[in-house]
Amino acid sequence: MPITVHANTSIENTEVREQLERLYDTSPEFGDGQDAIEQLEQNLAQYTLLYTAVFNTKIIAAIWSTGQGDRRTLENIVVHPANRGRGVAERLVSEVCRMEEEKGVKHFEPGCGAIHRCLTSLEKI
Repeated sequence: MPITVHANTSIENTEVREQLERLYDTSPEFGDGQDAIEQLEQNLAQYTLLYTAVFNTKIIAAIWSTGQGDRRTLENIVVHPANRGRGVAERLVSEVCRMEEEKGVKHFEPGCGAIHRCLTSLEKI
């Protein structure tokens, strides 16, 4: 399953916003998708990028990269239930690390156990 990863500094596009809200409805980290979007909007204003994994024009996964300088915390990863168990999370984390390293990032901190497993597998921590 080929995915395309996009970095987002805002979620002003209505279709993207709706897809993210539905995606984060499936995440146990938030009360619901609307709660996730509200927190994301606050964080996007403060050293956060949203990375999305897209397959066939649909957002199937997302992760937040927070921080400045040469350190980032990767957090709030979510993969659509229909795509779990297919390596999407690891591919998303791998591509995010590559994109962040191109900007000079050298250190990654996991925001949860799933991200820790991905970063460990990729030998990033």
